[in-house]
Amino acid sequence: MSPATATALVLARRLGIVLLFVVILLRPGFGRADVPTQLADVDVVVVIDRTRSMAALDHPGDAGQQPRITGAKADLAALAEALPGARFGMLAFGTDARVVLPFTSDSAAFGAAVETLYLEGPKDGVGSRADRPVPELRDMLERAASKAPERRRIVVYVGDGEDTTSEGDDASYADLDDLVAGGVVLGYGTPEGAPMPQDDALDGSLGYVQDPETGDTAVSRADPDRLREIADELGVPFEHRTGPGRLEEVAESFRASYSDGAGGRERPAKHDLTWLAAVLLLGLLLLELHAGWRAVWSSRHTLAPARAADRPDHVRRQEVPR
Repeated sequence: MSPATATALVLARRLGIVLLFVVILLRPGFGRADVPTQLADVDVVVVIDRTRSMAALDHPGDAGQQPRITGAKADLAALAEALPGARFGMLAFGTDARVVLPFTSDSAAFGAAVETLYLEGPKDGVGSRADRPVPELRDMLERAASKAPERRRIVVYVGDGEDTTSEGDDASYADLDDLVAGGVVLGYGTPEGAPMPQDDALDGSLGYVQDPETGDTAVSRADPDRLREIADELGVPFEHRTGPGRLEEVAESFRASYSDGAGGRERPAKHDLTWLAAVLLLGLLLLELHAGWRAVWSSRHTLAPARAADRPDHVRRQEVPR
């Protein structure tokens, strides 16, 4: 191959790398994917109990009694589907309260947060308090109000209402009245209660949580009256959940209004071809690395001292010591 041809190939390869970078940034594709074109004017804060009591097996299911948290997760998924375009955030509480999902209009992100929510272990908690998330909830609502005061803030409380400790500061959800435009309290479990599986899969394969005082199987009892108190403090209805359904009616009670959410942006491509450009780019980069490696290898041989056997005779005679 002539030097001119080799130089042309190098230039073409490097130009191809630059062009493929540009193509990847443009995200080529064909077809148009379906995306929501409406945005709701509500910010929904889900406050969910993740204490071990939410594992109690007294929520009706298709295959019999199931963990409370299983019913709660199904209801939250249905609620998100009934409120397309709304922004969702999640605050989970147990030993402490923490934001596990900031406000987002990405329904997939909310679904993932719901699906991956885990409960505290049998020995992790320090007792349940239904009012534990009040300070963190206030902070979350205040930040949302400062960033988007025109949006309505909805609180969806999810829990069983069981209080098993008096430790901590007393707090009232009534203190949030000026920040909350509506919502609902979703209650799970029964006053008669049920045992709680020890294993993370909540299938009872490792037995059930034991009462440390008696050594017997511990029973978690829901407290609907406590949940009604929380609903009254928030000024929202209480819904005792005993199975799927009726979440559309709950969503309608929020009275969300919708606006065009297209924002002038094109719909994303249904069939994304970015991966093809990425594969071609990888191939060119590998060729560039290979060429660079060969150049380094050749320069090492060129600059290395000639071996004695390869040197001219007059040079070798000069090196013989006298």
